Formats: sequence, structure tokens, C-alpha cells
Amino acid sequence: MPRVVYNIPENAKEEVLVLMRKEKNIVVKERLLAVSMFLDGVKKGDIKMLMHRSANYVGTWISAYFSGGLEALSDKRGGNHSSYLNDEQMKKLKSIITNSHPVYAKGWDGNIIVDLIEYHFDKKYIREGVYSVLKRLNLTHKIATKTDPKKSEIKIATWKEEVYPRGRLRAKKLHNIG
Repeated sequence: MPRVVYNIPENAKEEVLVLMRKEKNIVVKERLLAVSMFLDGVKKGDIKMLMHRSANYVGTWISAYFSGGLEALSDKRGGNHSSYLNDEQMKKLKSIITNSHPVYAKGWDGNIIVDLIEYHFDKKYIREGVYSVLKRLNLTHKIATKTDPKKSEIKIATWKEEVYPRGRLRAKKLHNIG
């Protein structure tokens, strides 16, 4: 395979160093590091060894930089992480979840919320995606409660008094100590 000859501008080293200092994305920074090492005269094989990357990785990003500049090194993985629902729909969803209960279950779970979103907003989510929507809405998928809301605090106190009167409770504690 013939060697690739790059047209390297005079100020390329300084440009790459400035870009590396400004760059916040670690993936792009690593790609710029490979280019910087190449501009300093390090061979691609040595860059591969130093960075613990494949020769293909090193060659790809060096070639990309010289053919397309910084834009060619940008991180295009992952796509758009915005929600399918707009702000108004998110508010309506939060209102439904916080102010009502599903008819056929004890409480909201991921699968029920998937169905709810599809019914009301005609958007398809997977269960895992619903949990990220709940996080954006500052809702947790499970909220523990100390007591059952159907039970009365007075009834619980009365039951405790009937089952464990103070005298029996003290005697029981003393018996366990001795």
C-alpha cells in the first residue's frame, strides 16, 4: 500500500495545541492528541503503541484531520438525546402520573407509562426510555412510604397499645436482657 503524503500547513502544530486546550469532549481531545503526536514527528506505529489504539484508529483520525479539519474529528456518536415529547406534553404527563392512578394496576410502572404515552401523545417509547423521561420530570419510578395511606395513625397506635402494653413490653425487654 502506498504511503500517504499529507499537505501540512506551517501553523498546524500550534493550531492543534490550541484546539486541544479548548476542546471539552474527551473523544475529540484524544483524536487531536494523535494528530499532535503525528505533527511532532512520531510515527503512526508508535502513536498506536503509545495510545493503545489500533493502526486503523490512528490513521483514520490523522487522515480525517488533514482532509476535513477539526469538523472531521468531531464526535458524532449517540445522536440526539432530546425527548420525543415537547414541554407541554411533558407537563401533561407529569400531571397525569402525579394526580391519578392506573385503573388496572397498583401503581405506575415502566410498561404502563409506555402505554400511557402512546395513548395520549402517539409517541413510542421503550420501558428504559420512560425512566429517563421520569428523571427529566424529577419523578422517581418508586417512592417508598413509611405507612400504608389506607391505615389510620390512630388505629396503628391503638393496636400497638393493645398488643404491647407498656408493662408487658418492659417485662419482655428485661427478660431478654437477663
